[in-house]
Amino acid sequence: SSQCLVYSQNQIWNAGRPFGYSFGMTCTEVSIPKNTDGVIDVSVSCKEGDNSGAANESNCLQEFYSPTDIMFLERESSAILEIHYLPFNMGKRYCAVILVNEQIGEFVYFLEGTCGLPLPSGLLPMDSPNVLCSRNVTEGQNEIEPVLFLKCCLTNILWEKLKIPLVNEAREKALAIAAQQQMSALEYERRKVTGTLESSSVRVAVAIFGLSKVEKVVLQNHSQYSEKNIEFSVEVSMPECFQVPEKIYIPVLSSIRVKSIHPGQKDYTSEEGTEDDAVELPIKFIPKCPGRYPCQILLQSKHDIRLFKIECVVNTDTAEAELEFVTPAYQAVTQDIPITNMSQQDWKLNAIIKGCWFFGPPLIYVAAGETTSYTLIFKPTAECVTKGKLILQNEADDTSHIFLLKGTATKPLALDHLKIDCQVKQITEKIIMVPNFTKSELKYKVSSDLLIVGGDPTLTVEPGDTAAYTLNISPWKRGKFKGVIVFVAEDTEQQQTNSQQKTDVIQTSQKVPTEAFQMVNGEDTGQTCCKVWFSLEIHSIPAPPEKTLNIKCTVLESTVIGIPITNPTDDVLPLDVLLVDAAVLTGDSHLVLQPKQTFHYEVKYSPAVTGNSSGSVIFLSEKTGEFWYALKLNAQKPRPTTMPEVECELGKWVRQYIRLVNPTYEILELKPSNNNSTHFLLEIDPKDCLIVAPHSTAEVPVQFCPSALGRTDHTARITFTCRQLEEWVFFLSGVGLIPQAMEPASVSSRLGHHSSIIINFKNPTLEDIVVEVFLTDREHIMHHPSASVFHHSSKDSIFWLPLKQKQGIFLPPKSKLDIPVLFAPYSMKLYEVVLVVQVEKLDGGDWPYDETLDLRKVLNGNTIITENKKILGLRWIYPIHGIPEAPPYKSAPAVVRCQARSRVEERIEVLLTGVVPGITSSQTIHSSVTPSRSGSIRPEVQVTEGFSTTDEFMYDIEFESERLKSQLKSAVVINLVNKDRDLKTGIVTLIFNIVFAPSKPLRNPATLVVQRSAGGIWKFPILFIASEPEVDDVINIEAVGLNKESVISFRLTSQTRYPDPYTAYFLPGSDPEFVVSPQAGELLPLDTPGTCITVGFKPSMYSKKHKATLVIQTAAMQWMYEINGLPPQSVPPTSAAKVDCRNPSVRSATVQQRNFVRENMKLLSTGVSSTIKGAPLVLRAK
Repeated sequence: SSQCLVYSQNQIWNAGRPFGYSFGMTCTEVSIPKNTDGVIDVSVSCKEGDNSGAANESNCLQEFYSPTDIMFLERESSAILEIHYLPFNMGKRYCAVILVNEQIGEFVYFLEGTCGLPLPSGLLPMDSPNVLCSRNVTEGQNEIEPVLFLKCCLTNILWEKLKIPLVNEAREKALAIAAQQQMSALEYERRKVTGTLESSSVRVAVAIFGLSKVEKVVLQNHSQYSEKNIEFSVEVSMPECFQVPEKIYIPVLSSIRVKSIHPGQKDYTSEEGTEDDAVELPIKFIPKCPGRYPCQILLQSKHDIRLFKIECVVNTDTAEAELEFVTPAYQAVTQDIPITNMSQQDWKLNAIIKGCWFFGPPLIYVAAGETTSYTLIFKPTAECVTKGKLILQNEADDTSHIFLLKGTATKPLALDHLKIDCQVKQITEKIIMVPNFTKSELKYKVSSDLLIVGGDPTLTVEPGDTAAYTLNISPWKRGKFKGVIVFVAEDTEQQQTNSQQKTDVIQTSQKVPTEAFQMVNGEDTGQTCCKVWFSLEIHSIPAPPEKTLNIKCTVLESTVIGIPITNPTDDVLPLDVLLVDAAVLTGDSHLVLQPKQTFHYEVKYSPAVTGNSSGSVIFLSEKTGEFWYALKLNAQKPRPTTMPEVECELGKWVRQYIRLVNPTYEILELKPSNNNSTHFLLEIDPKDCLIVAPHSTAEVPVQFCPSALGRTDHTARITFTCRQLEEWVFFLSGVGLIPQAMEPASVSSRLGHHSSIIINFKNPTLEDIVVEVFLTDREHIMHHPSASVFHHSSKDSIFWLPLKQKQGIFLPPKSKLDIPVLFAPYSMKLYEVVLVVQVEKLDGGDWPYDETLDLRKVLNGNTIITENKKILGLRWIYPIHGIPEAPPYKSAPAVVRCQARSRVEERIEVLLTGVVPGITSSQTIHSSVTPSRSGSIRPEVQVTEGFSTTDEFMYDIEFESERLKSQLKSAVVINLVNKDRDLKTGIVTLIFNIVFAPSKPLRNPATLVVQRSAGGIWKFPILFIASEPEVDDVINIEAVGLNKESVISFRLTSQTRYPDPYTAYFLPGSDPEFVVSPQAGELLPLDTPGTCITVGFKPSMYSKKHKATLVIQTAAMQWMYEINGLPPQSVPPTSAAKVDCRNPSVRSATVQQRNFVRENMKLLSTGVSSTIKGAPLVLRAK
């Protein structure tokens, strides 16, 4: 290539880059420097790029040429000056364009031209099988192509001889153009007329004109060339694949062209039989991989440069890819294969398909630089496994794209899914079109897995055609039936073989409507019998019913429906019974009728939802078919339920339960309502719904509290409403009775102190009343029950009422009156008194009653006041028991102590004083401990619930809170083992045996309470202490490395049958290198694998001893583990030495131990190491 630059003052202009021997042109815009018009003379002066060459080495051939000699420029305008550049040698050339004007003077433009390699020249045609012929060249023509295409296999080495033309046509044409530029106008016209513009004499003259002075002198002194050949150096652009000789010699004269061998060189000229206008260049090509190898061959001599292009196409026999197709028979699967054309020439690819059931277009076109997909279809007509090959041959360069094919045809799918609607006991016809995909006549055998379908057993279908098959459907029962109908051809393999022998290899598929597709049949298709099938879905609707029955029933009840059935046949008739809406209809599912028998079939109807619905009773038999009865069902609301009448004393309440039985499959969400909540109160939240699960029962408690005597206004209507039942009604009633004596109330107080008890009285009536309150003796009530006014109690100093007003107390309806009663005992015995609340109407009227109250039976009662068979007043009697308590025990409490998770038995002796009247009330306690330890806790401990009665004393252990009670309830058992009374002093001695078996450390106080049945309470403090137990186990964890965690896991279960929450922690003082997880959770119950607990150890140093104490604690149990962290064990290497350096010939000498003490005792003077050498060790006296 070449480049031309134009210099104008300080500016360089780029004027193009022509190739060698090619004509280049640049247009330069020229303007006048001054503001004037003028005619300008143009002259061109050329110079070589490098200034090192001498003048005698330069030629006189002008490479820059201006066709314009004179140009006219107007004021303030510019013109285009055309400069021609025709280089003959590579390198840079400079040109000065001098513009001269008489008025302005001279101004210069500088141009720079760079000449590159020439355009590729064509090689002469060769008659070789390795040459790819161009598709654009007509047969018989022998034209020179710019690029020579060769072909080669990947495993071969290509040897060829290229034909190099003797004459460089491009250079000759360039010389003719240069000569025409040097001609005058007259000579140009003369030669143009005579046709000698490009004659050899003209080209020779220009060539000589381009020689240097030295070359011209040599040419003049020799009439002919001493050299008969021109030496050219040879270079290739891909030396790693193409090998050529370094030099080639092209003859000059035609007489020596046949045999022109330079002395000492190998003959690379034309051989015998070669044309006179060419010389052969041997080339060797070694391919590395498939593809295209473009290569440039450069021939360069002193006066000539030639460039040739060849391109070698390498094909391979291996496939580019392997395609596997899997599809059911008769189903097509398509694969698009992308073909990319990276060249600059359009491709036409011919497709060759080898294999059975593969289809594709016969050719495709791929434009240059684009990608086009080749569509390949695999459509088998039978179950088979076939192999094939797809070859795409490129006509442009004869390359091939090979793809291996494998097709697997699985069992065919249904050709169609047929939905058929029909009626029971009616025949329905359906036409099915059955195809024949083969080229031979097929005779199908027809079969089906449904007994209700029928038709011809065989069907014949012509080749490539379809036939109609009539399918008859006659269902004997209703429902949806699914099945298949299969057509299997007979002797398919023989028919296929005969068909393939008569059919051409390339066929056109009728199932692909796009382009013409080709199919190549393989010799062995591996197919089985030809089979097509259809899936059937038959919807059979029932015939009209035998009869329609109307049924009514209330919800939550049942009714029985009788249906008469007769067997008209002479055989035993089994029947299957199907009940539609089986949730509310029940009955036998199987029947057996004897010949001519009539049977009444019973169906039980149990509705769950009110409203109208439809049902069916269907009888099924393969002999008689299906017949059925239609049911029109009407479910009504449930009937109201009347509950039994309840009785209750006036001033009290009783509980009655309403049972809600749900026998249905529905979930009932009942919302209650009550029309008499004054006397009947539902013990549920009226805002919430009551849920009754299917087939279950719920009980609703109702409190009845009468406000009058008899049945007056003591009725209620409780309704439960829901979506299914609408409403469910219950009627309740009650009777108010005359009040009787209440349950005794107890009050206790210490001797010398007083305490109180509150008696809560509520006006149960709906009247305003006047209340009188007083205390009386129980004996007075028993002996004078009908007295209008009771005497007051004689125990006023022990019991009294601290009320300001005891008579005439006004109390509205349903109001409350709190009555305090004080108790102050002075001896250890039981005191009794009766509190009487007497009630009369505010207006002084009598209390009404109905016939339910027999007044004769209650006239002698002590709770009513009667006069002339009228009830004037009512009394409520509250018995009160006063129990004295002994003074509190002020000495140190008895201590029961043992180690946690062990057991101890302790005897406690208590002294009860003041039991006999007149003795000073005091108490003492003595304890004697008899330890009895065991290694494990007893699995069961019997605990006394409440007060345990032993003769005339009751005892129990009280705790300060419910939490302490839950902890110690299962750990403490107390029994009375002995009692003794001192007849002189009246002191009672009780000896108790206490068993204490704690499961974890604790320190809890408690109180032993002793109560005398005849009166008196004594309390004795006890302190239960459980110390820390011994550790349950020692766990050693070996470290795996510094700052690396090693873990150990163990499982633990609860001591009960239920999961137990726990917490895991380390005691204070444990090393922080230990962790436990999880720190909280639940221990699984007994008889399970247990909860996994993990302890981790992550040391930060080795020299320290790591210890910790792990505690796992539940509400009633505690485990303790000692954890030791051990350093990792280091094992010395035991591998033997690779080199044995011992000398086996030398025996190991026995080492004799020296006794240095004995040797030192024999020394007489100091040794060499002493500061005083040779001095005697023993000083002798002179």
